Amino acid sequence: MNGYFSFSLLGYDLRLRTKNFIVWSLVSLCLFILIIVMFSNLLSAGLPDFASDMLASIPNTVSGDAKNGDLPDFKDFGVNFGVCMQIMLIVGCVYASYLGASANASSRGDNDITFIYSLPVTRVCTVLTSFVAQFVILVFYNLVVLIISLGVLYSNNKMSYLGKILLAVAAFLLIELIYLSVSFLLSTFMNSSSQSSSISAVVVTITVLFGLIGSLSPALKILTFLSPYTYVSVYAIVSGGSRMFFVGIAAGVLITLVSLVISCARYEKIDFLLD
Repeated sequence: MNGYFSFSLLGYDLRLRTKNFIVWSLVSLCLFILIIVMFSNLLSAGLPDFASDMLASIPNTVSGDAKNGDLPDFKDFGVNFGVCMQIMLIVGCVYASYLGASANASSRGDNDITFIYSLPVTRVCTVLTSFVAQFVILVFYNLVVLIISLGVLYSNNKMSYLGKILLAVAAFLLIELIYLSVSFLLSTFMNSSSQSSSISAVVVTITVLFGLIGSLSPALKILTFLSPYTYVSVYAIVSGGSRMFFVGIAAGVLITLVSLVISCARYEKIDFLLD
C-alpha cells in the first residue's frame, strides 16, 4: 500500500491546508452572497433592457444569429441563480488551480519534504497521495458551495431546484478537477509555493478567455477545446437547459490520468529540490 498511497501523508497534507480551506470557504460564502445581491439589484436597475440594447448594437458578424428575443428571462429564478452559479464556478476553478499548483511545490519549497523523507514511501506514493489530498479538499469545498446553494433555495422557497443544484455542484467538481490536474502537473516544474497563486490565476484567466473568444467567433471555435470552463454549462443545468455533456466527463478523466502519469514519471527521475 505504501507504494501508491499513504494515510500518514494524507492526514499531514489535509491538516497543513485546513486554514487555507477555511479562508477560501469564508471568502466564497461572502462572494456568493455579494453576487446574488448585486445581480438582484442589477435586475431592478434594468439589466435585461441594457443587455438587449447592447446586443442590438453588436454587428451580426460578431453576434451571429442572436436576437433580442433570444435573451434569457433574467427575472426567472433559475436563470438568475444559474448566472450566479456560473460566476461562482470561476472562483472554484481558481481555488482548484491553486490547490494543484501548491501541492508539490510547497512540499519542496516549504521544507515539508523533511517529514516526507522520514516515512517509508516511494515518490510515486507522495505524488498520488498529494493529489488525493487536494481532491478531498476540493470535495469539501464543493460541499460548502452546496450548503450555501441550499440555503439560497430554502430562503427563496425554491427547493424544487434541489435536483438541478446537485447536478450543478457535480459539474462544479468535474470542471474543477480538470483545473486541479493541470495545475498539479505544472507544480512538478516549480520549486516554490510562492509561484502557486500567480500560476493558478494565469491558468484560469487564459482558459476562460479562450472560451469567451471561441464562443464569440465561429472561426476561432477551436479555442473552446482549450477552455475546460466551457465543457459543461452550470448555468444551463440550473436554468433548465442542457445537462452535463459526455465530452466534459471524458475530458476530465483523460486530463486527470495524463497529468498524474506525467507527474509520477517526472518525480521518478528527478531529485527533490531543497531550499
